[in-house]
Amino acid sequence: MGILSRIRAFWRRRIVHSAEHCIVDNRVFLLGLDKFYRDAVKQHERGELLSCARRVAQTLDVKPSPAPVEGYYTEDEQLTDYFRLMRGLQNVHAKRTPEVVALAEFQRLSNVTASPLYGRPQQTDKLLLPAGRDALSQALLDTSPEWTVPRLVAAADDAARARDDISLVGLAARCRDAVVLGALRESVVLYAEVQYLGIGPRREFVWQVDPELVRHANRFIEAFKALFGDELPAAVPNAAALYWQACEDNHIEGRCVRIGANATGSRHYHWGIFRGSDGVLRVQEFWHDEIWTTTRYRAAFRSRGRRPNL
Repeated sequence: MGILSRIRAFWRRRIVHSAEHCIVDNRVFLLGLDKFYRDAVKQHERGELLSCARRVAQTLDVKPSPAPVEGYYTEDEQLTDYFRLMRGLQNVHAKRTPEVVALAEFQRLSNVTASPLYGRPQQTDKLLLPAGRDALSQALLDTSPEWTVPRLVAAADDAARARDDISLVGLAARCRDAVVLGALRESVVLYAEVQYLGIGPRREFVWQVDPELVRHANRFIEAFKALFGDELPAAVPNAAALYWQACEDNHIEGRCVRIGANATGSRHYHWGIFRGSDGVLRVQEFWHDEIWTTTRYRAAFRSRGRRPNL
């Protein structure tokens, strides 16, 4: 056997016997689903939903809200415009509904905000658009005023199962993972190839997602398709590689979300995701007089992304 043949045989054996097992567990799957959701919904928010919000706001003479821009809505001007307009519309009294109820744009916004993607819509006689009560919102109600990460994680899981919550947050709640729960809640706060030297190990993707979680996740995926027409990858073992890659691309460190406030609205309860000195992602809970956004929380990181001093 010539030298080239021996080299080729060596690399074939190495590739076969050096597989990298990529386990798609509950966390990987949900963070992958979160990435797919964010990428897909942003296109609608920048386009059709922004147009709808502009039309409804113009009809009602509603100005964009000056509130801090939360979540991924700081990424570009269109997303920021959509966030501010929706925050403004969310403050409009329900008595003005007759002025816009016949508008297709208003009906579209109503369908989106009332979707099970975001929990149970809280229709009241005071607000123009409903807010979605997901498992974490319900947990905040159920455990008030004693809010702690462990207590809320447990209560959110209970709420998701009791209320059959298939929202993005409801799915996260079912796996009792505070990091996933905080990351996915930030996604709904309003709603690259590298060449490596040599041959890397072959990857084998192993699907280890709980069957019950898969069943409810596929209901979420179908609800998204019904609402937006786009298809998210189905929660099936054959999609393990897709969800693994999406999870790798989903940068959740530093996400911060306000999930509650005191009775007067003068103090705000937040969860922020940080990486500890051991490299493990954790949730930092804190109260503050001001609303902290993901942008602000990330800017406050100490060296190497350690937990901010608050």
